[in-house]
Amino acid sequence: MRVPHLVAALAFLAPLNLYAGDAPPVLQDLGNVRPTPVPTEKSYDKKRLITSLTVQNSPEGETIITFEASDVGRLPDGKFKQIASQRYSLTEVKPKNQQLRSEVIVELRRLEEAILRYVDAVGGPRDRSQVKSGSERPQ
Repeated sequence: MRVPHLVAALAFLAPLNLYAGDAPPVLQDLGNVRPTPVPTEKSYDKKRLITSLTVQNSPEGETIITFEASDVGRLPDGKFKQIASQRYSLTEVKPKNQQLRSEVIVELRRLEEAILRYVDAVGGPRDRSQVKSGSERPQ
């Protein structure tokens, strides 16, 4: 009897017809995978420093202070490697940190006074209205 063979052949080929257009990707089961172990950290001396400080003052008295703190490690060969860094702002400070913010502002104002004395000693900024474009060489 050929009918059972024909039915078996059609039953076998029917699923193949479904994928005649775009065949799905072939997935291979690889079993359990062991992740690569995390490499051990090199030995270094960890240090923290302020890497940038930005003060934006306005004549109206508003001051915006932002800074970046970075953790670096000194490797045995003397080179430094940056481990982490984060930017901070003193505009919106939690109540528990208000005292620290005030201390930073007081110290910053002292630094500004010292910097302004330096500017006076080396010569203040030139008045832009008196300098014509291209008339003087930049120093």
